[in-house]
Amino acid sequence: MLRSFPVSDGVHTAARRTTYRLPGPLWTLIVALGTVVAVHIGSPACAAVYTLGAQDKVRIRVFEWRPVTGSAFEWTPLNGEFEISAAGNLSLPIIGTIPAAGLSTEQVSVLIGDQLKTRIGLQERPSPSVEVSEYRPFFVAGLVSRPGKYSYSPGLTVIEALSMAGGSAGASDALFMAVQRDSLMSRGDIRALETERVSLLARQARLDAILKAQTSVTFPIELSEKSNQASIARILREEQALFDIRQRSIASQIEALVQTKVLATRQIEALTAKTASLAKQTELANKELGSVTKMVSQGLTVSSRQFSASQNLADLESRNLDVSLALLKAQQDIAKVDPDISDLRNRDRMSALTEASEIRDRLAANAEKTVTAVALLEHNIARAPEAARLALDTGDAFVTTVERRIDGAVKIMNVDDNEPIAPGDLLRVSRRPATTAPGLPAFQN
Repeated sequence: MLRSFPVSDGVHTAARRTTYRLPGPLWTLIVALGTVVAVHIGSPACAAVYTLGAQDKVRIRVFEWRPVTGSAFEWTPLNGEFEISAAGNLSLPIIGTIPAAGLSTEQVSVLIGDQLKTRIGLQERPSPSVEVSEYRPFFVAGLVSRPGKYSYSPGLTVIEALSMAGGSAGASDALFMAVQRDSLMSRGDIRALETERVSLLARQARLDAILKAQTSVTFPIELSEKSNQASIARILREEQALFDIRQRSIASQIEALVQTKVLATRQIEALTAKTASLAKQTELANKELGSVTKMVSQGLTVSSRQFSASQNLADLESRNLDVSLALLKAQQDIAKVDPDISDLRNRDRMSALTEASEIRDRLAANAEKTVTAVALLEHNIARAPEAARLALDTGDAFVTTVERRIDGAVKIMNVDDNEPIAPGDLLRVSRRPATTAPGLPAFQN
């Protein structure tokens, strides 16, 4: 039904002109064919006429045949895809805003042609082509797997729409699926916690071996008994390998310190012997200097010889001082070796103690998490029989309705699987009330 609408002040700029020249008889044939097709579509034998609504997108093409020039004039600004607004209007260039909601594409075509003729002052009304390019969506709600908004396509039925939403998933299905999901998650958590616990126990055994200065790791019986399992055997091998590497590293560092001590001891022995030799040489140099000094005083020799003897004595005393300093440093190196070894062992022990404390805390947390996971699993096991019973007891427990806006009012209709869906419909799946009697009316206000 056509409705009145306000005429807005449109844009009066000239449209871009594109000219197509066709022979007169050919154009007459095209118009005649178009008329036949339009009459056929509008015949009662066809399906119900689709009425447009908000969010529908339409594709419009407007041509005008001009007999004077024998050509088709294209109204380029009006050619394109336009969306119907939430208010149900189409906003078009040149023409302005026209109401489209509730109208068919043929009625919108006539409306555009009339407005174009009135606005521009044409002698003949153009015949625009209007078709739906994208339908407004429909919605699925209630007890379905994936409720939400979906794109509509012509001929869509209820069962097809439900399949797009993942099918019905009633409260019983949801409960059963939740129990299954929670049980699987709890079992997975328990397995992960058990793997973590085995790893922590193996690490704790390695740290105990370090703290007790053992030569190898002694694993708990519960791990040794399961050493035939590949995962546990791998953990035990890795921990033993870590222990061996750590022990070899400590032994290597201690051996280096011991070698330093041996070298310093040998250096002390050599310096001691050198000190004794320098002492004899210094004694002889002193005697020589005394003799030379006496001879110089008696005029028996020159003073240059006295200077040379003094210089030789000073050099020997300097060398003796250097040896004494080297001897002292070697003694200090020897004195540092034992504290360094002790410090190395203490640092290794402190690291092991810190790691062991962390392992104890993690074992305690692991035990708490395991208790919780086991309790959740037991709870799900207790829920499982009821969930399974509800999942099997579906029967005719669900009802499917369509909420459709008709003449401004929302109507609720019970539908079966093969009922058609219209754009904008709300398809709802719900559990049938226990008091529902057969023969429910098809529509409810």
